Amino acid sequence: MSEPLVEATVPPADYKKLERRARLKVDALIVPTCLVLYLFSFLDRVNIGQAKVSGKPEGVVDGKMQYADPGEGIMDTLHMTDHDYSIALTVLFVTYIFFEIPSNLVIRRIGAGLWIPLLVVAWGIVATLQGLVQSKYGLYINRIFLGLTEAGVLPGIAVYLTFFYKPRELQFRQAIFFTGASLSGAFSGLLATAIRKMDGMQGQEGWRWVFYLEGIATVLIGVACFFILPDNIQKCWFLSPLEKQVMAERLYESRVIQPHRVHKEGIDTTQDPLQQSSNFESKKLWRHELFRTYTDPAVWLLSCIGFCVSLAIYSIAYFSPVIVQEIGHYTPIRSMLMSCPPFAVAFGYSILIAFVSDHFGLRIVTALPGLLLSLVGYIVMYTSKESMTRYGGLIMATAGSYSVPPALFSWIANNSAGHYKRTAGIANILVFDNCAGLLSTWLFPRSEAKGGYKRGTLVNLALQAVGLVVLLIAEVYYLYERRMRHLGKRNDRVQQLQEKYAWSENEIRAYLGDRHPEYHLEV
Repeated sequence: MSEPLVEATVPPADYKKLERRARLKVDALIVPTCLVLYLFSFLDRVNIGQAKVSGKPEGVVDGKMQYADPGEGIMDTLHMTDHDYSIALTVLFVTYIFFEIPSNLVIRRIGAGLWIPLLVVAWGIVATLQGLVQSKYGLYINRIFLGLTEAGVLPGIAVYLTFFYKPRELQFRQAIFFTGASLSGAFSGLLATAIRKMDGMQGQEGWRWVFYLEGIATVLIGVACFFILPDNIQKCWFLSPLEKQVMAERLYESRVIQPHRVHKEGIDTTQDPLQQSSNFESKKLWRHELFRTYTDPAVWLLSCIGFCVSLAIYSIAYFSPVIVQEIGHYTPIRSMLMSCPPFAVAFGYSILIAFVSDHFGLRIVTALPGLLLSLVGYIVMYTSKESMTRYGGLIMATAGSYSVPPALFSWIANNSAGHYKRTAGIANILVFDNCAGLLSTWLFPRSEAKGGYKRGTLVNLALQAVGLVVLLIAEVYYLYERRMRHLGKRNDRVQQLQEKYAWSENEIRAYLGDRHPEYHLEV
């Protein structure tokens, strides 16, 4: 229903206080919860890298090989080769890639407050059962289901945050939740080091306890989320009715193309701002929005950038312990601990650069330095022979690569009008991201450790350079499109619809979405 605007009836100073209080409540509950969810999502996906590390064989006792601290690794227990291990990593991405977009398209129908916790509980159960596998084939099957249950989490959270924040607030919050990936990298080494000291407890290898404990924790968090996460602003149980309307108004005004019209018409706080029309069949818009998604050059350009930078992210996430072990010839325990600092640096850098990007409303401010830093890091790792210099390169590559995805999520979300285009656009980027994850699983076999993993490092180096070029193309495309709109070269889109269908202004805006000549594109 249409309601009078709070902003029109409350003094400006009081309105600002009310808006700030409501936003801080959302910040205090929604964002930290999303961070924790993604932290455990990434942790449960990549902790197999910590389970892979094994101690030095010390001899056979009672017919069984004994290993130094941290004990036997998963490859030793399950008698896996490098090829087998890569298959175990690969099969996860097959189901992950295929179910990302469908999962994101149903999130609005089912409700994010129900769908996301369901996924969390399901993947937590699967992750826990990973500790019970007795053969490589059991591990393959488990990771197929892990990919299926985790597929909707990251794209779901990325879209979920757009339900609460304005475009110039979004990347900072996206960066906070995405730092769950870097935090999981930092904590996974510490946790695995501690947990694998349980080697032999209850007759179980230490790597099994890594899966048991981290998986059970995920299930408990998922259950709690059923009571924490609301579907949208209107169902925020922690906001007052007035605060809900203020949050809806501010979100509406940030997305409509001509905000001044809102004050004349009032708003319906239960609908997407670009899909309000009493006569227009908005339920049929989803097909058109999907068509707009996959015919938008920017979607494919940003997806290609996502592929390039995600290759670096997954390579580091899966193989940083063994890369560090090769760089400094450290013991297994020390290599797990030394894999933590790069992720800690990535956490701090990602938050800082996202804040700057939101402040200026420019996504290129994050993406360009991030890709450059990642590229330089891989150049250092590839060319240097000094261990600490190469370790410094790893830190640069980690910080740079992990800072880019939040910029891509915000860029595509803010430049996409309509729920389904926004949803499908983010999911498409993540499909490309996980295709890169699939490739990364084959780049760092143990057989290449003595050579310094040159092949995997070179592939990552080349793709960071490609990502940099594609980023510049995307920036030029957006600048060109903005220029054409400013010159009136896109006004014919509106005129054609008016002449052909005699639609109202709202119907035309809903149909064209971000292709409307007055829609502001971020660069």
